[in-house]
This record gives sequence, C-alpha cells and structure tokens, in this order.
Amino acid sequence: MAKYAAVPDLVARFMEESGEPEQWVTVREIRERYGLPRYQSGTIAGFLHRLEFSSYGEFPYIVKKVEMLEREGRSSPLRYRYLLARRTGRCTGRDPSRYAGGIPAGTAATGCGTGKA
Repeated sequence: MAKYAAVPDLVARFMEESGEPEQWVTVREIRERYGLPRYQSGTIAGFLHRLEFSSYGEFPYIVKKVEMLEREGRSSPLRYRYLLARRTGRCTGRDPSRYAGGIPAGTAATGCGTGKA
C-alpha cells in the first residue's frame, strides 16, 4: 500500500457508509466516491485482490467473491466487481480500529475475527 496508504481506510469507509454487512463494489465506484484519479485503479484493485486471498491485519472486511464484468467493447479494459463482506469468526483480542488511521472513531468498524465468512 506504499503507492496510496489510504486505500484500506477508503474501502472501510465505503462499506461503513453503505451500512450493509455485504455488498458488491467496483473499483470505479470507490474511485468516483472519493475523487481518486484513474491511475489509482490498480492500487485499489490490488488491495481488493489481497483481501480475497489473504488478510490485511485486523481489517474488518474480506472479499468473498470476484466476478468479471462484461466488456463494453473489444478494446475496453477488463473490469471486476468484488463481494465485500464483514469478517466473521473468533476475536483475536486486538483493537480492530488500529488500522483506521484516517477514519473517525464513530465510523470505524468494531467487530473482529479472521477468515472468510
């Protein structure tokens, strides 16, 4: 996350603002919501793929599933949507809000756990 360290905060904020424990998201939706430039797409996608195959510390969300969207044209780039869900499982006893440097205390997730739901 050296290219843009706020990506985990933005993904968590996106989920908290939706109020849903699970929802489909695209990189474009996250970029547009927070006014990020197009060149940050790879960083966001990389973080979401990381959430699918491994954990990110005490991050309260995981990616349960990734689906490729239909292309708009032959030369358009591949696009994916990600099923983000709140983690479930046993609590590790650590403070899950430690990762949330830029998220106000009222919006940081309070649950903890590991593994996929």
